[in-house]
Amino acid sequence: MDSSFRPLKMRERELLEKLLEPEFPGRDELRQQLNSVTAKQILEDGTLDLQCDPTYPAPVKCRVPVEGQCPDADGVPIGVVLHVVHGFMNELEIVKYDGSEIRNPPSAHDLVLTVWRFEAGAKLPKPVRVTT
Repeated sequence: MDSSFRPLKMRERELLEKLLEPEFPGRDELRQQLNSVTAKQILEDGTLDLQCDPTYPAPVKCRVPVEGQCPDADGVPIGVVLHVVHGFMNELEIVKYDGSEIRNPPSAHDLVLTVWRFEAGAKLPKPVRVTT
């Protein structure tokens, strides 16, 4: 593992735990990955590169199986997006949708979640809003 990665901070872990609350394919394996995940902040907005032990690959159906959204202090939405590559947590993306600086970092408590699901025969995933 890359030595520049560090253990998750409490707020980062809480965001990931919140994202992994709703049921979706691969969720249980991603929860197992939380036991070994480490992070490296790559952008000032809080976006993280993630790495974990390659023990529990998650059979997710798309690269972004779940995302959360909450308003910033100015009301502009902030997205918290979990990226999964080859079955493993790869990135926790934090993005303010108007591109301005984030005033108040997102908290797990404020996130409204969306799970991306494929319907039978569909080529693209469909968002399903989840209230947790």
